[in-house]
Amino acid sequence: MRPGLNDGGVMTYTTTTITQKYHDAIDAWQQKNFPELELLMKHWDEYFKGVPPFQLVAKVGEVKSEVIEVGQYTGKKRFEHAKEMVGNAFFSARDIVRAQASTELGSIQQHRLTLDKAVSDKGKFAVLRIMAEELRHAYQMFWVLDQDPTWKKPGLGDVAKQTIEELLSMELGSHVLDAFNIDFNDFLDNVTYATVIDLVGKYQLEMQQVFSYAPMARSMGPMLQEEAFHLGSGRKLLKEIGQMAARGEGDYSVEDIQRAMNLWYPRGLEMFGNELGGETAITFGFKDKSNGTAQGEYVEEVRGVIRNVNVGIVQERIPRISREDAHQLIDEIERGGDPRKGIKPEDLVSLPDNRFFRKRGPEEIIFQPYDVSGQPITRQGRLLSPDEYLQYLSTVLPSRFIGSREYNKYVDQMREFYATR
Repeated sequence: MRPGLNDGGVMTYTTTTITQKYHDAIDAWQQKNFPELELLMKHWDEYFKGVPPFQLVAKVGEVKSEVIEVGQYTGKKRFEHAKEMVGNAFFSARDIVRAQASTELGSIQQHRLTLDKAVSDKGKFAVLRIMAEELRHAYQMFWVLDQDPTWKKPGLGDVAKQTIEELLSMELGSHVLDAFNIDFNDFLDNVTYATVIDLVGKYQLEMQQVFSYAPMARSMGPMLQEEAFHLGSGRKLLKEIGQMAARGEGDYSVEDIQRAMNLWYPRGLEMFGNELGGETAITFGFKDKSNGTAQGEYVEEVRGVIRNVNVGIVQERIPRISREDAHQLIDEIERGGDPRKGIKPEDLVSLPDNRFFRKRGPEEIIFQPYDVSGQPITRQGRLLSPDEYLQYLSTVLPSRFIGSREYNKYVDQMREFYATR
């Protein structure tokens, strides 16, 4: 292992590699799914001067405590080997590692679809760096599986080998979580995704720093450090796109931004799992917050991100207005629903209600005809039928999403849901 240093010269992690056959396998995956890595490396210093160049390695960080911090094993030494996790804990840990790796590989496949539609070269190379770091995060999850021979169990076979091979075979449409199967149609998808979907990733990594399985816990710190760039890039680009829209420039309008948010935010909410659950992960010592608690914090952070975009929009529309006055103006528009100083509610981006466009979660909200503000939509005193709700969705979601593979999957799941009622 080689030591890794932070900007202050303090050791924060060591680096290592995985078994050569798996290293070669992920390298071959990269050549097929991310050949633009070569372009990124060629221009790295041009766009990221002073940042150490990308390396495909595992980074093994430190843990806050050598003992398990939450759950039924609190106070006991962390598990160094998978075989120490008994019963469902073994499979639950494998499922979390599998899902994490799937998100990393899926996001690369998604981002690549619209790289050439970037709003600027700087934006394009920011996404290329995000893709490279997602590749390293997948590699990190492979390390979690590969470094521990006890993932191989009698009667189950080599769980690590099976999982890695399955992950490398996944295409868009077959990844574990819904958000990572949606095809990008334009660069606004790249940006909105980096803003709201990568933010869920930050919450998961933070919660998993307590992971009772030590190799997973040691992986979280370095991944979190890299995730900060992803979030910062998404937020900066989203604000810039909002400001350009306010000036009547660029390829996207405020309505386009709103529709993109309407698409991605519900899938981000669902990445936490059912908001009424999550206790099992706490019991096993895998996370330190329930789904609902983490999701609630996420909602407030996204609300703040959208507010920052709106402040930028207002400052473009009303030159020389202070941030404080812009905040006050937005508060008044959101409270009253009326135009103020020439700015209408639809000139700003709003946060969709948590019940809108949900396919997973509490039964009382999934596939129900809620509008973007969380109101049940009725017609002649009755709730909209599934077909009528689909018609409504076509007016508030990106037009290119309607009729896509994942849209059709949503339609099929909705029809199946109502067929059993």
